[in-house]
Amino acid sequence: MPLTQTSLRGVASSALPGATVIGVIRRLVIVSVIAAFFYPVFMTASRGYCAGGFDGQGGFIDASGRAVDEAPRCVQLALGPSPLLYVGIAVLVLLAIGRAMKAPGELTARRSLNRSAFAVVGIVVLAIVVSQVWFRLVSIEDFMSGSWSVFSPFPFGTIDVEISPMTLP
Repeated sequence: MPLTQTSLRGVASSALPGATVIGVIRRLVIVSVIAAFFYPVFMTASRGYCAGGFDGQGGFIDASGRAVDEAPRCVQLALGPSPLLYVGIAVLVLLAIGRAMKAPGELTARRSLNRSAFAVVGIVVLAIVVSQVWFRLVSIEDFMSGSWSVFSPFPFGTIDVEISPMTLP
C-alpha cells in the first residue's frame, strides 16, 4: 500500500462541503486564542521610584539627603493589559465568521478569514509596542510634585499608579 500525500483540496472534495473554510475558521480561532494568551505576557511592566531613603539612625531623608520627619513618598507604576482589546479580538473573529457566511464563494470567505487573522495579530503587536513605548515615556519623577496626571495608552493598555509613603525595611 503506497503512502501518498493528499492535498487539503482532495480532502475537502471527499469530505464535508466547505471543509477548507472550516479549517480556516479553526486557524483564525487558534491564532486569536494564542494572541490573546501572549498579549498579557508582553504587556506587564512596572517601575518604581522613592524620593528619599533612610539615614544611619533609622530616620528618613529626602531626595536631597536632608533629614525629614515624614516618610518620603514612593510611586509605583504598573502596566497591564486592557480588557477592551479582548473585546476587540472577539468582535474581529465574529465579524470575520459573519462575512465568511455571507461570502459569494469559498475563495472570498477564506481570504476574509485570513485577513482577519492577520488583523488580530497586528492589533495585538501594535498594542504591545504602543503600550510599552508609552509606559517608558511616562516621567515617574513628575509624580513627586504633588499635582500630576497620567494618560494611559488606552485602549491598548492600562497604567495603574500607586503612591504610598516609604516604610522601614
